[in-house]
Amino acid sequence: MRKSVVFMTLLAIAAFAGCGSVSLFEKGNAVRETDKVKARGYYEEACEKENHLEACHNAALLWQNGDGISEENKKARELFKKACDGKFDESCFILADMWANGKGGVYKDTDSAFSLYKETCERGLGKACRGVGQIYAKGGGSIAKNINSAKEYFELACEKGDMATCVDLGQTWSKKFDEEEGYTKVVTFWGKACQEGGMLDICEKLADMIVAAKEKEERVPLSKPYFEKACDGGSKEACYKLARAMVENVESADGEAQVYYQKACDADHAESCYYIGVYLSEAYGETLELDKLREMHSFYDKSCQKGFEASCSSASSLQATITEQEEAIRKQEEEARLAEEEARKEAERQAAAEAERERLEREKAELEEKLAEEEARKEAEREEREEQERMKREREEAEREAAEAAAAEAEEDEEEEEDEEEPAPKKKVSKKKAPEPEEDEEEIDEEDDEEEEEEPAPKKKSKSKSKSKPKKKSAEEELDDLFDD
Repeated sequence: MRKSVVFMTLLAIAAFAGCGSVSLFEKGNAVRETDKVKARGYYEEACEKENHLEACHNAALLWQNGDGISEENKKARELFKKACDGKFDESCFILADMWANGKGGVYKDTDSAFSLYKETCERGLGKACRGVGQIYAKGGGSIAKNINSAKEYFELACEKGDMATCVDLGQTWSKKFDEEEGYTKVVTFWGKACQEGGMLDICEKLADMIVAAKEKEERVPLSKPYFEKACDGGSKEACYKLARAMVENVESADGEAQVYYQKACDADHAESCYYIGVYLSEAYGETLELDKLREMHSFYDKSCQKGFEASCSSASSLQATITEQEEAIRKQEEEARLAEEEARKEAERQAAAEAERERLEREKAELEEKLAEEEARKEAEREEREEQERMKREREEAEREAAEAAAAEAEEDEEEEEDEEEPAPKKKVSKKKAPEPEEDEEEIDEEDDEEEEEEPAPKKKSKSKSKSKPKKKSAEEELDDLFDD
């Protein structure tokens, strides 16, 4: 640690050395904690060359060596005197203090001390006024004892900021605290030491006296500023005392008191933690809410751990209730977890069943769609066949009608031709003619019979056929031809 401080100091010196504006006094300040001899050299040089009065004073402080007669103390007094001659009040006060008490290598000289104290007091240094008062209080040298003058200078010292004197004055008047004048004086002197001097023990002491001496309704309003000052400054006892004063002297102040209990408890004040637990217990009543039970237990337990035994039984009882509640909650959470798990599984089962149902419905729909498509295809094929058959029938009917029309037309043509041709008259057989042989007659008779038996329907011939082929003769025409021959 010391090495790091030295290193940082050397860095600071180097920084100052690199900057032309750094004074000898600042260089002395930079090394004062690590190298007093070197710092003293810088201060003396600044004192001599620059007439820097504070540098003279600081060099004197570093030359001081006890209260004996020595060259170091002689050098210190010379530097203090130079600074004092320049009206540097701290040096004047130290010189006066040396003469008043015979210290620092000089003999006691009350008159010189009184004169220098008074001169410095008049320039505003409170502790120098205290020095004047002390000499008046005891007397010495050519100065006669004068208590009234001593009081005046003591009060002047307090007024000019010498807090030690304020404390002493308050202590003196505290013996008459029950009296109006004594109370006023104590509050004046100790109040200044508390509020301006930051003397927290005096703040707490003054507040305690007010609570002890004043009427119930005045205790908190008058003491609160001093308790708060000490509490804010870190006095856990002052925080606790203010809270207790509120609870005991002001109705319905429990809630406000908790602020100060909490500050004290945070600073590990055991009783304050206990009273927070008590306050919460009264506020929550017979609660079974786990978070509230835990909150109360935390304060009782902390109070117990910090040594306030009255809170230990409450902490133990609450812990048992908390454990029971936690176990019940654990069981509920386990049951809820199991129910949630079962619900999840049931949801998964239902989801799987729904998925299966959707799959079957989808497959059914796909199958029905395929069947419908197949049926539509077959229907289309059937319609196509029927259409083809219809067209075929229409075509055949048209061909038949065309053929019949052609046949009818051919028949008409043939009839017209037959009408145009007259058949030759039949020749009768003469009885005078010699008869033909039997065989021939029989053949002729057979032919005649055949001709008589059937007359073939005339065949329909197209005009082209009638022209290209000779007309076949009938049996009668052939017989006539035969007789003609």
